[in-house]
Parts: sequence; C-alpha cells; structure tokens
Amino acid sequence: MDSATSPKELEGIQPLRGTDFYQADARFRSLLEQLVPPEHRCALEKKLQNFSGFVSDRWDRLAEEAAHDYLGPKIESYDFQGHPIDEVWLPPPIRTLRREVVEAGIFENDSQFEQLAKTYLLSHLGEISVVCPLACTAGLIRVIQAVGSDFLQEIYLPQLLSAKTPLAGAQFITEKDMGSDVGALTTVAKPAGEGKWQLFGEKWFCSAIDEFFLIAARPEGAPEGTRGVAIFFVPRMIDGRLNDLRIKRLKNKIGTQELPTAEIDLNGALAYNIGPIEQGFKNLMSYVINTSRLMNAASGSGVMARAWLEASSYTRQRSAFGKKIASYPLVQESLNKIEAILSARRALFFRTVARGDENPLTDLGSDEAFAQRFLINLCKYRTSIGASECTHEAILLFGGNGTIEDFSILPRLYRDSLVIETWEGSHNTLALQVCRDGLRFPFAEFLDEFIQKDVEALRSEQKTEVAQGMTEWWGGLRPALERLNDPDWVAHQARHFLDQVGALLETIQLTKTTPSDSPLVAWYRHEYKPQSLL
Repeated sequence: MDSATSPKELEGIQPLRGTDFYQADARFRSLLEQLVPPEHRCALEKKLQNFSGFVSDRWDRLAEEAAHDYLGPKIESYDFQGHPIDEVWLPPPIRTLRREVVEAGIFENDSQFEQLAKTYLLSHLGEISVVCPLACTAGLIRVIQAVGSDFLQEIYLPQLLSAKTPLAGAQFITEKDMGSDVGALTTVAKPAGEGKWQLFGEKWFCSAIDEFFLIAARPEGAPEGTRGVAIFFVPRMIDGRLNDLRIKRLKNKIGTQELPTAEIDLNGALAYNIGPIEQGFKNLMSYVINTSRLMNAASGSGVMARAWLEASSYTRQRSAFGKKIASYPLVQESLNKIEAILSARRALFFRTVARGDENPLTDLGSDEAFAQRFLINLCKYRTSIGASECTHEAILLFGGNGTIEDFSILPRLYRDSLVIETWEGSHNTLALQVCRDGLRFPFAEFLDEFIQKDVEALRSEQKTEVAQGMTEWWGGLRPALERLNDPDWVAHQARHFLDQVGALLETIQLTKTTPSDSPLVAWYRHEYKPQSLL
C-alpha cells in the first residue's frame, strides 16, 4: 500500500470515549483505600463505579453536545401571554444532565466524602453548567438544613433536593462596586411583616441563576461591615408570578459558557431570612462559601484528572520522528508534571474532606472550624491553579491539535479552569483570609501536629530522607507564622506564604501516597523547594 492510500496515524487515534474515568484512575482508587475506613469502602466503591459509568459515557456525550451544538443559555423575558417571567432557557442536554445527576444520587450520600468524590468524577466533564449549580444548591441545602426556618425546610428544601427542579439553587453576593469585600454590600433588606422581607439593590455576578436564590443583604439599621450582613432565600416565582426582580442580562464569559451568569435588579423582591439575622455572615461563610470552595476544589481536581487522561492517552498513540511521543524525555517530564500536580493536590484535598467527616462541626468558632477552613481555602486555591496549569500543559502536548475545539475537550477545560480560579474567592482574597484566620486560633500548633503526624508516618515507612527534608522545610517556614500580625509583611507575602505551606503539605501527601523513588515525587520536590519569607 503506497503512502497515498495508507491510513494516516491521526485518523486511528482513539478518543477517551468509553474509557471509565474511575477504573482508569488507579491512583485515585488507591487514595480511597488509604482514606476511607474499610467498613465503608466497599459500598462507596460500588456507588462510585456506578456513578462513573454515567459520567464516562452518556453524560460525557451530553456535555459535548451542549458545548458544540448550542449557543448557550438565554433569557426568556416573557411568557406567551406577555407576562414577565425572566426564565433562563438552558440547552436541552444541560437540563437532561442536571436531572440525571440528581436522579443518580448526587444528594443521596452517606458522607461528605462520597458527595465530593462524585463531584470530582462529574468534573471530568468540565463545568458544563452542572458543577457550579451543584455547588450553589448544595450550599443552600446545607444552610437551610442547619439554620433554616420550618417554613423553608418544609416548602423549599424538598424542591432543592428534587429532580423536578434539579440543581436550581444559586447564590448572589457580589455587587458592582464591592468585589470580594462582602462587608461593603449595599443591597437593603426591609421588613415586610410575618417574617418576610423585601430586598432592594443590584447583584452583579449571579452564576447558576435558575429558580431559588441565596442573596446577601443588609437589613435596615444593621451595623456596617460584615457584622451587618444577613442572608435571605429568594424564589424567582411567587404564586405563579415573577418575584419583584429583573434579570438584566447574561454575561459573556471567557469560560463556563454553558453556565448562565447574570446581573439582576432587586425591586422589593420577597425574601425569607435564613437563620438569625445577626449571624448572617458567619452562616454564609461556614455553610455556603465553605461548601462552594470544597466543590470548587473537587472541580479543579476533576479537571486535572481529565487533562492527565487526555494527555497520557494521546501521547501513547501519537508518533513523531518515528517514535511514540510518550517515549521522549521532555514529553515524559510534562506528563510527570501533570500527574504530580494532580496526585499531590488531590491527595491533600481528599485528606481535608476526610477530616471534615471525622470532625463534624458543631461550634463554628472552634479551633477545629478554623483549621478546616484553612485547609479548605488552601485546597481551593491550589487545585484551581493546578487545573489551569495541567490543562495548559496537556494542550501543549497535543501541539496544534490541542487548540482545536472538536479534537478534544482540552480547550473547553482550559477556559473553564480560568473561571474556576476566580470563583469563590480570588487568590489574593484567600491568602489574606488565611493570614487573618491564622491569628484567631493556634495556627502554628495545628500545623506542627498536622505535619509531625505525617512525618512520623513517612519514617515508619522507611522514607526517612524525605521525612527529614520535610522537617527541615517546616523548621525554616515556621518562623514566618510570627509575622502574621505584621500588616505590611502580610500585604507583601500572603500568597508566597500560602504557596510555601501548600507545597510543603502537598509534597508530604504525595510522598505518603506514592513510592518515594517515583518520578512524580522527584518532580514535585525539584519544582517546589523551600524559600525564605523573612
């Protein structure tokens, strides 16, 4: 057969479709063995296998259909009789996906670990207008279950959990001028009698807008700053008519293009307060934002995992200069980079999730609550950065094919990753919050115990050289904690500090879950080294 009629290699490259994401991820399955108690592991593995079967096949096809065959969501401003409804139309594959995800049990879990493991698998599809509304709905469910009124629990909680209104929760905090400064919000809440309120103001970045909203506002007469922030439940429709709000427009974003993100005006919208008014900000952070940041970290981890699967599959099949490109040292280094970042940050994230299940919070002001919030913020920060880094590296391994929208999922994952980085707290916001929180509980003692326990585990596994290196790294980093009460130092070093703590904890977790002679450990230790912050 001559070259003109011989099959081209590129035509024979097999896409990932049909590859089960859970079964193909041996390191993730090994991580479950280390973190999930034996008495719960078998049941969890069966649930994840079943869930992964949907994600890896049918839902992957629905996600691709929605991304390629539709122009995204749009606003239906009026019904057929001319009544205002401001309803968001979503492509049919997205509505189907949302319904089937709920029917498959995304809210039916024996632990937080189970739900976030499912979210991790689901995030192999990218955002695709599912993971963000899942996070928002899960946070709204959690806060209503914890502090919501009997009315909210009886009337609206079943709807939030239902497949008839699937993943229909949203949260509207940001305003045009306040950005991440929640204490500066200007939306006003006025009492309307019988436990009801009316909201007046504008919300600027309203993602996952659908049927049910959590909105932060300041009651009339409430103090300035975060102490005066309360949270409210607002349905889009009241007794079959549009609540007193208008969706102004949907935003055209760089990524998450299937997700409706809106600007809305509140013109006296009927609202119900969630929990005690004076504890609004605490409940917002503890039940809603923490949940969203956990979901965000699960999403970032899932994106990294999909990038790794795509890159490893392609490089094993693609040839250049007579050899499969996976055999070239520089390509192997790129693959090691993706897998190392994924393995290290995913391991720390699921260790954090397991800690949350082991230590359920009853006192939101406890040392344990601050410790968990630190770990959540750290994981959100580092996994979101990792998602962008890993998808970028994977695209480069594909060469020009990596930039083609219908060749692989990678271009869409990369755009989504950029948005994941900005959601639920920018990098600077998270770093500064960690530094502020570090003054509110025994931060150094917590890290001492957290690190020492893992270092002893490394020594027991005969990984003494790594254990000694981690001990020395922490010894050089620990004095920086004494500078957290220096505003000028924090203003300049907060992100560097968080990066150093993150790299240290991730290196330890990677070494615990991977043979010490693994090229992944070698890459991570070479890339992330101790740096002086003083």
